[in-house]
Amino acid sequence: MWLPPFVEELRREENRSKLWAGVGTGYLIVIGFSLLAATAVLFDVSPHGGPFALIVATKLTINTLCLVALSRRWRLALELMTLNITADVLCMTAGIYYTGGPGSQLIAIYVIEVAVMALLSNLGTALLTSAGILVCYGTMCVLVWQGVLAPTEQLGAGPMRGWHVLLYVLFAAFAIGVPTIFTSRIMAKLHDRELTLEARTAELIEAGKQKSVFLASVTHELRTPIHGIQGLAELISTGVYGPVGDKQRDAAATIKRNAQSLLHLIDDLLSLVRADVGRLEVRWGPVDLRELVEQVTGSVQWMLATKKLTLFADISDATVESDRRLLGHVLVNLVANAAKFTPERGEVRIRARASGARFTLTVEDTGIGIPDDKYQVIFEAFRQLDSGDERTYGGVGLGLALVKRLCDLLGGTVRVSSVVGKGSTFTVDLPAQAPAVVALDVAS
Repeated sequence: MWLPPFVEELRREENRSKLWAGVGTGYLIVIGFSLLAATAVLFDVSPHGGPFALIVATKLTINTLCLVALSRRWRLALELMTLNITADVLCMTAGIYYTGGPGSQLIAIYVIEVAVMALLSNLGTALLTSAGILVCYGTMCVLVWQGVLAPTEQLGAGPMRGWHVLLYVLFAAFAIGVPTIFTSRIMAKLHDRELTLEARTAELIEAGKQKSVFLASVTHELRTPIHGIQGLAELISTGVYGPVGDKQRDAAATIKRNAQSLLHLIDDLLSLVRADVGRLEVRWGPVDLRELVEQVTGSVQWMLATKKLTLFADISDATVESDRRLLGHVLVNLVANAAKFTPERGEVRIRARASGARFTLTVEDTGIGIPDDKYQVIFEAFRQLDSGDERTYGGVGLGLALVKRLCDLLGGTVRVSSVVGKGSTFTVDLPAQAPAVVALDVAS
């Protein structure tokens, strides 16, 4: 028997206890309707006590089959439970019909079934049960309307008697009490999960803080030996330790370049950690765009020379209010990213433009390009397009993540446009003035 996936979900071993609870609830329904049928016969509330008792007996039989299937671990247990739920709905619809039809006071008992499904199953099963209830109730209404089913009298249609009051109170307690019990259990479970989630979230936040502190400490300590490596390489290349040939000088230059690359990675990681913990402050001041770009291009010239890339710069003469240090980080990372993903003898273009209250920095390359569906991924920390086991390009995926964080910190945005195989263009849009500080006059 094919069942929808959300029903098949209940076949898992961890949900078996819910099936047992469903059988127990089924017996409660049988007991409740048996009392209703007995009351109908004993007190002559309804002339349909006999047919209704037969329906309750059918429900009892199916529920017992479910009990046997679960105890013997039959595979058909879930299919029988589905049939059992159907029997619940039919039994309730019959009870409503025999106690007044569409206008019966017993219509509230449908709420019990929905509450049970919401607690013991999942959203899909609860919605499917609700749809089944509407179909059964609607079918009954149509059959009564068309005269296929004979009209029935509502409970208490005759003269009101004392035992009627007791009967109504008991029915109200049943119809209201059962959904209340199940609803309270649902709320209790949600509350327990909320507390667990809050505790887990607090643990993750604390772990994140500890990780950030650890990374900040480690990256800070790594800078000292790297500076030492650079210094020794410089001393070797100058001949302090003896005569140096061309091969040794080239090797020393390679050591310095690799050390500088590692130092750049450490600076990025340290800046990213500080941004995450809110310890990266913006120091606003005047920034000459031409001077900034010339300084940045000078510091990354070795990256471009390694792959024989051609650099073009188109810079307007303008001075803006921003953080020179953070802007340098942004531009260095964009140029380094362009150099990394551009094949040899490619081109990298830098543009800087100021217009009114905004200015833009643009870095364009002739590299491998970026697919449209990866535009957001590239700005996430430790995520790269080239993320397979055999990676062609280096790096750990910090550069563009840092660019995004720094742009947010400076009150701007970064966007990308790209064509796969032809190159990418990153555009940073930032305010050209420091944010206004609002002074508050407090009356003493």
